[in-house]
Amino acid sequence: MQRTASGTSLASNSGKSSSTGDDGSELLPIIDDEEIQQVQDAFSEMIDHTCADGAAAEGNIFEHTFVPRDWYGFFFRSIVPSSESVKKHLEHELPRQFFKYDGREGVQYAFQVLDRRTNALTYEQMPSYHKLGMRLLFSGPVQREILHTHAIKKFFAKETKRIGKAFDESKSRKHIPSFVKMYQINLNELLQPNISDYGTFNEFFYRKLKSDARPIANKNDPNTIVSAADCRLIVFNNIDDATRIWIKGHHFSLHHLFDDEKMADEFLGGSIAVFRLAPVDYHRFHSPVHGQIGSDMKKITGTYYTVNPIAIKENLDVLTRNQRTVITIENESLDKIAFVAIGALLVGSVNFTVECKQTIDKGDELGYFAYGGSTIVAVFKAGMVKWDDDLQHNSDNSMETLVRMGEHIGKRRTDEERQEYLANNPKTTKKNATVAELFNLVPLVKNVKE
Repeated sequence: MQRTASGTSLASNSGKSSSTGDDGSELLPIIDDEEIQQVQDAFSEMIDHTCADGAAAEGNIFEHTFVPRDWYGFFFRSIVPSSESVKKHLEHELPRQFFKYDGREGVQYAFQVLDRRTNALTYEQMPSYHKLGMRLLFSGPVQREILHTHAIKKFFAKETKRIGKAFDESKSRKHIPSFVKMYQINLNELLQPNISDYGTFNEFFYRKLKSDARPIANKNDPNTIVSAADCRLIVFNNIDDATRIWIKGHHFSLHHLFDDEKMADEFLGGSIAVFRLAPVDYHRFHSPVHGQIGSDMKKITGTYYTVNPIAIKENLDVLTRNQRTVITIENESLDKIAFVAIGALLVGSVNFTVECKQTIDKGDELGYFAYGGSTIVAVFKAGMVKWDDDLQHNSDNSMETLVRMGEHIGKRRTDEERQEYLANNPKTTKKNATVAELFNLVPLVKNVKE
């Protein structure tokens, strides 16, 4: 079987690959064990540099730019190609607006985000091995096809656990100074500002902040929503907008996200906020509202794709196939909120520090991620939330916004506003919904019975 670029499987007996299918679409190459092993070996080599002694045995993995030329030779012939070939490749393969190219440093590209506090475009910093890893995984049709194989999914899980374990060892402390230097982390806002007090790198990675480091906007207002994390935030009024603008996975749906059809029906047509955390960010996550944690904390087994925007904009089911934990938050003003913490490639674990049925205030800690990038998806009932204008504008233009935990990001619509929204968005209701179920979506109508 061979797969077309559109995802259709086709039979082929003509050797390793052919150029087009019967419908004229481009065929992706057949993947053999050698190619899969090449990816695994290259990626393991990258992890070895991370886990062991760092670049040149100096424990400085977050600053080095030198990379052995034989790392990905099978795919790229040279991992530090000429400036012209890098520029041509990136411009051809990936959306230009997401990348900054700097020929002086070879492979140097980063994601462009809008800093809300300065209203300036900025570029997300990544260690060299992260940048090279993205190129390894997404630079061509062979690599993209390999990502769909069962062997690679198992491999990602194994390597993710390996790096998580390595960063839990005491010798990983040596990476903390270079991490602080690269990301210019403000130690003064840390609850424990002396980096020598941290026993492992992971302890520093999920560090705590002082209580006043992240003020909570409108803390006592039950109708406002705040950011759950220091993150790159993108928001959508409904899942149709999310899949049209940002999330390109073949099977992204609330059903797949929650792994629960009944829960998906409950949030049909709901508003979505995607909080993407990068390595630089404070990695504890907090409640966007006050309320009570639901009665169930559902852990869903999955793989460990990267949550990098490249992957989310590829036909990979990143948000619905990754390891994740689903909880709900009951709130009198906003009804029920679904809160999904998603692990990612090289993230050691997702850890919740709250318990089921626990009462929480807006801004209270819910949990933390160990090393790596990671993502939170919050889903609100249909028509319930109006996002802040700047966030909505940026998101409509496929631009993430850099926000801090506790910042105001949205508010509850009034009953009249919600009624108008639902009337103008008929897709927010089930096709076979009863009259009572339809009226339950509109708070202005009271005491309707089956």
